[in-house]
Amino acid sequence: MKIPTITLKGVRRILTACSEDGRMVVLTADLKRDELRSWKETRSFFCPQCRSPVHLKVGDIVIPHFAHRKATACRASFSEGESPQHLTGKLLLHQLLSTHSEDAILEPLLKEISQRPDLLIASNDVKVPIEFQCSTIPIPLLEKRTQGYQKVGMTPIWILHTPQKFTNIPEGVGTFQFSKFEEWFIVSTPPEGDVLLTFNPQTKTFHYFTSLLHIAGQRYIGMHHNLPITFQFFPFIRPKVPSNEDLIRYVNLYSSKRREDLERWVMLNRKGINDPFLRCCYEMRILPVNLPTWIGVPISGNDAFREADFEWQLRLLHFLKRKNLSFNKVTSYNLQQFVWGFDHPSAEKTSACKKYIEFLIRNGLKNPSDKTDFSEKGILYIISERFLANEAQN
Repeated sequence: MKIPTITLKGVRRILTACSEDGRMVVLTADLKRDELRSWKETRSFFCPQCRSPVHLKVGDIVIPHFAHRKATACRASFSEGESPQHLTGKLLLHQLLSTHSEDAILEPLLKEISQRPDLLIASNDVKVPIEFQCSTIPIPLLEKRTQGYQKVGMTPIWILHTPQKFTNIPEGVGTFQFSKFEEWFIVSTPPEGDVLLTFNPQTKTFHYFTSLLHIAGQRYIGMHHNLPITFQFFPFIRPKVPSNEDLIRYVNLYSSKRREDLERWVMLNRKGINDPFLRCCYEMRILPVNLPTWIGVPISGNDAFREADFEWQLRLLHFLKRKNLSFNKVTSYNLQQFVWGFDHPSAEKTSACKKYIEFLIRNGLKNPSDKTDFSEKGILYIISERFLANEAQN
């Protein structure tokens, strides 16, 4: 049965409470509703944080939970108003983690930072907060919570609720469009590279998006894996790096998207010569559709730019040509000057430029006007090198 989305404005739902004798009560999935209804009539429960009375809510649709009888100051220590998906997901994750760890605690209060993670794994003197994020909230709030955990020496694991658009997509290599909010949950995890971990409580399935390769904007090439919760454990399973066949698929997709984007740029552009990329093409006497394959390659760190690789790399070459700089004469200051022409200049953008210059020199190029016989085989080598390097680091 599909779990409906129900939001009770102003109500904070929690799954843990204290009983009259001070014992902690956890509403686990194995508790029967009839038993809980009996508890509701015969027992009293209190918030584990502020000790004020809480109701035990036991309906036929929404998952059983506790709720404060009235608004209290302790609400700040709980997450945003929780949907049934969030409550169900927390219970399923608690059930999973309790199987693999004796110290899987549901909704514990971390008094030193006044935060309450969905779950906390405490093992071998290491505490790992786990947050299951269902709703879209401001990214600064996510960062603030993460910083709170880091202040007490904890590194949280954020698990995103699987977006509806990804629920039924096939496994294997493909292209994915993430929102800015979804992108925030991508983490760098050698040897898989950039990874997005999501969980769908309705299907009880983890969805992994691994070895993500940035194309442009918020588009990526990557591998999608499904993992039923019955096959998951803690620490969470880490999928394999791409095989040789997968890497060939990466190259084909990357080259195809590069051609499509270049053709679309020419067909749909309304700025003409005022477009920065087309102006660079004009001044360097290059037709966009005939752009050499070595301009627009997936250098490690290319995701620092939102622009397509062929755009920022051609603009870099144009910049160096105007400065009359050969590649071995380029300084960090030159590259910093270049990235200042983009939104949100950063050290990561400068680093990506430096790696691109190093790539050009390795391929025998000395100046922006030079030529080389670099082909799509070279792109295969670059992509393979990225993932093999990650595997070696691991």
